[in-house]
Amino acid sequence: MTSTIHRRHLLLAGAAAALAAPARLHAQERFPSRTIEVVTHAGVGGGTDITARMMMVQAPAEFGQEFTVVNRTAGSGAQALQYLASKPADGHTIILVTQTHLLTQLRNANLPQFGDLIPVARATADPQLVLVRRDSPFRTAADLIEAGKTRSLRFGGTHVGGVDHVTIFAFGRAAGLQRPTLVPFRGGGEIVINLVGGNIDTAVVNPGEAEAQLRAGELRPLMSLADTRIAAFGELPTAKELGINATGYTLRGFCVLKGTPEDRVARLEQGLIRAMSGPIYKTYLENTGQAPDSVAGREAWGAQLAGFNNDGREALTALGLLRG
Repeated sequence: MTSTIHRRHLLLAGAAAALAAPARLHAQERFPSRTIEVVTHAGVGGGTDITARMMMVQAPAEFGQEFTVVNRTAGSGAQALQYLASKPADGHTIILVTQTHLLTQLRNANLPQFGDLIPVARATADPQLVLVRRDSPFRTAADLIEAGKTRSLRFGGTHVGGVDHVTIFAFGRAAGLQRPTLVPFRGGGEIVINLVGGNIDTAVVNPGEAEAQLRAGELRPLMSLADTRIAAFGELPTAKELGINATGYTLRGFCVLKGTPEDRVARLEQGLIRAMSGPIYKTYLENTGQAPDSVAGREAWGAQLAGFNNDGREALTALGLLRG
């Protein structure tokens, strides 16, 4: 009888081990085991699409698998977020996130929210400059701030409720300005032209967008919105140095869906950073006038996203652009 019970226990233990085996095999599955999809809200040839493709030049060698871009362009990032949410949280689908995605999330509670994403690695962090035209009465940053406390300055930016609008609002609040007036344009080129022409008081612009005008002396930078001084503008103070707790960047970076196993997140972080630390991606940053120290890991990337998410919520609420 005892022998029969012992054999029965062995059989049960064997069956349990057999049932557990697939789970263990899944946990130990080599990652990645198939093509990795990179989802972007940009159309083919757009700036964010190109960033993804430049990263992908060296990524296959790092991961031993192919990468493919999935363009989901509708809804200012909404369709891209929905596509990500339709996929397993297994690390084989990553999304290239910009600040636009965060603003879209804030406006639409039905989409995956910021808390539903895990930041993995930053791809670009292009700092912004506060610029004025050559003959502006604002000779220094202090002149601009003083004037902005007595009247609403006309800032050039992109569309109402967009990334520029949030940055301008946050800067104005931190500097103690009267609420700035956004004069919207279709892009950086139009902003620069209208600033040179005197149609606006100032603008927040990436250096690459105004490179020709800065070289020609048609525009003057008063301060940067970077965390530290920009090498190409070594004498230019940051807003933080002037006592204004505000930053401004054009950001792009990679995230995965919440629930992705930690070991896969770490593998993606390490591999993406290596892929973007090679000569091809560095040359891309240089040729497009973007910050050479753009690439960063998930800690810095996540902190930046969280900061902009908070700024975006506050700005959209104060501007009456966020329901609820």
